[in-house]
Amino acid sequence: MRYALPLFVLLAAAGGRAQAAGFLIPNEKGTPPLAMVNHKVTVAVEDQVAVTTVEQTFRNHTDRNQEATYLFPVPRGASVDRFSMWIDGKETNGELLPAKDAEKVYTDIVRRIQDPGLLEYLGNGLMRMKVFPIPPRGDQKVKISFRSVAPRDGAVVEYTYPLRTDGRATATLEDFSVRVNIKSQQAIQNVYSPTHAVTVVRKTDKEVTVEFAKEQGVLDRDFQLFYGTGGGDVGVTPLLYKPVTADDGYVMLLVSPQIDPARVRTPRDLVLVLDSSSSMSEIKFTQAKRALRFCLAQLRPDDRFAVVRFSTTVSRFRDTLVAANNDNLERANKWVDDLRTSGGTAIWPALEDALALRPNDPARAFTTIFFTDGQPTVDETNPDRIVKNVAARNSANTRIFTFGVGDDVNASLLDQLAESTRAVSTYVRPAEDIKDRVAGLYAKISHPVMTDLKMTTGDNVKLTEVYPPRLPDLFHGQQVIVTARYSGSGPTAVRLSGMVNGERKEFVYDVTFPVRTDEGTGKDFVEPLWARRKVGYLLDQIRANGEQKELIDEVVTLARRYGIATPYTSHLVVPDGPMPVVPPPGRRPQPASGPVPHAPVPGGLGGGFGGLAPGLAPMGGAGGPAQSVAEFARDQSKGAGAKSAPADALASSRAVANDRLLKAGEQAVRETKDADTRKRLEEAVGQLKLQKDTNEGAGRAFRGDRAGYQTGKLGVDLAQNTDNLRNQSRLTLTANRAANGRQVLEVGGVWIDDAYEAKMPTVVVKAQGSGYFRILEKQPAMRDVFRLGNALVWVAPNGTAIVVDANGGKDALTDAEIDALFTARR
Repeated sequence: MRYALPLFVLLAAAGGRAQAAGFLIPNEKGTPPLAMVNHKVTVAVEDQVAVTTVEQTFRNHTDRNQEATYLFPVPRGASVDRFSMWIDGKETNGELLPAKDAEKVYTDIVRRIQDPGLLEYLGNGLMRMKVFPIPPRGDQKVKISFRSVAPRDGAVVEYTYPLRTDGRATATLEDFSVRVNIKSQQAIQNVYSPTHAVTVVRKTDKEVTVEFAKEQGVLDRDFQLFYGTGGGDVGVTPLLYKPVTADDGYVMLLVSPQIDPARVRTPRDLVLVLDSSSSMSEIKFTQAKRALRFCLAQLRPDDRFAVVRFSTTVSRFRDTLVAANNDNLERANKWVDDLRTSGGTAIWPALEDALALRPNDPARAFTTIFFTDGQPTVDETNPDRIVKNVAARNSANTRIFTFGVGDDVNASLLDQLAESTRAVSTYVRPAEDIKDRVAGLYAKISHPVMTDLKMTTGDNVKLTEVYPPRLPDLFHGQQVIVTARYSGSGPTAVRLSGMVNGERKEFVYDVTFPVRTDEGTGKDFVEPLWARRKVGYLLDQIRANGEQKELIDEVVTLARRYGIATPYTSHLVVPDGPMPVVPPPGRRPQPASGPVPHAPVPGGLGGGFGGLAPGLAPMGGAGGPAQSVAEFARDQSKGAGAKSAPADALASSRAVANDRLLKAGEQAVRETKDADTRKRLEEAVGQLKLQKDTNEGAGRAFRGDRAGYQTGKLGVDLAQNTDNLRNQSRLTLTANRAANGRQVLEVGGVWIDDAYEAKMPTVVVKAQGSGYFRILEKQPAMRDVFRLGNALVWVAPNGTAIVVDANGGKDALTDAEIDALFTARR
């Protein structure tokens, strides 16, 4: 079958790319923007028309009436044909400023509140409204509604809602939610968000609702949504990104089945294998038996099953597969109830026994679910040989879903068994219930639609470095995400084949791979997600086979470029929750005149995305005095040495920054009185600790015996970390960014150009001074750099390091000086 890829509609409630949510700025000097209590967004999309309604509540944290200005940036390229605003339920006329008039408003605010985050909106129009009075310690509700016509953009569907606010209101005090209802005249296929963990509810094949909700929601990125419409049994949506013509591009392919599962209902043969060795605790063994009973209860009359128990020896419920009728199920449940723990752990004999049960019947799906809490101690105990033995015996493509119970398992062995059979491994930690985890997996794999997937392209386009390397099976209600590099360009046929109802079927899609993608297409997330998946794969190779210099070098290169947390780098991925702003030693944040939410911290220190809070300097050494930005950057560069070394000074500095972030989080937990906030902080700090301990522990263990990082708690932690990387589908905060064509790294609250060296000539520019804004006027692309914060180092085209410092530097620069900075060296 051949399909022209479905026609997509580019939907933007605010038509352009990164924008800001509405915010309320008091006219009174010295008073920061009002904290946002809640933020509710409702969007209705039908026939290319998006109607967006925004409801926000702001809190006046002062003891006096406030007059304020409500601002909502109009995204670039938006066609807003209707704009309404309500203040406390009364419709009020707002002012719509064109981009030229709005520019002065934006720059005045940046000067006043010393927050460069608003610089990215230069060139945007602005919705503006005066609000008065806002009562002391009171809340002010604002509601706006606007309609926009969504333009078409080739074969991509994108809905973007602007979310980022100014640096003082980076999170809601209470709830944040987005609800998008999409109606289409064609069937809606893939629905995907690279920015938020959305829930998708399909009302009909032509209407879906997409939802996201979060208490104390962090507004650190725009809400971005892709979806596609069209016909066919399997939907494929290509997302393509190629910023440099001479380099290979990046592609993400979203694959989801549209087939009614009743049409492809295949009788299933299921083998349940349970570890009953003496190491299995009574509580976990009881849970495991309950999980087995759950699996048996899901079987249908035309299914068959077997139950295998193993410890020192192996035994079966019956010698062969039996029908899933009431009598057999009742007897099997009693057999499971009577099982007791004893003996050793014969993993290979149990697997061999399970594989021997498979009949020669390709029309029936054959699945094994394997439970163990230990490591092989009986018969074959070498994990590598066990994996090879299974591969040799598994000629019929049996799927082996592994469950590691507790922390005393060989995680690498279980991962390899699952991955090599196109299945997945699951780990049940000591505090978790096995039955709950099994129920979650079973719900995902209960309706296989297409198995043994293969993907190819036409001769003019070649896909390389495809992740996952072995495509998993396609299940009803699930989506497979494939990332790859591509070379070549032009229209080509993407062929997806697989087994459906025992027969191989092929679906063909027409895709045009561009020579180069234009800036602002919204697909730049494809590149870092591909990199994360590749790093996860490389780390799995190291876990399975030991360290090799080529693999380590590749991990370090990718991790440094994309800010990925690995055992060889010191980055931390910030959890999706509140974290405290961390001041440098010896300094405290400037006191706020009211409640402001905790800011997200990108992998280290500073006031959220904006780097250091206004008036703060980077950290000094060993509790000493704070340094200037230039001094701090020089110290980091002098100690860095060979930049390919994992343990360079930059990494050491980041490790110190991570420790300070954790300590600040622990202090916030102790001092927070609100129980809900404290719980979320505890979860966030716990995630950071786990990342730090796992990566540091693995970094040490990788240099020793493989058992040290394949088994035990460290082995399970590392397995879950690498699994998260291999399957990452949403962007997370990182300490690395691309800024005006250069890579910059956040260290100790300062963003430092990766190419910066201490010997470079330097010019220090005072943040928000006249020279700072003159650079922006003459070089508009520099807003991508300056919006990072008030403490940064960026290497100009002539090789001079431009240092931005809020506490000093040149207030004015001549046009000749600026022109010289941006004249490339010959």
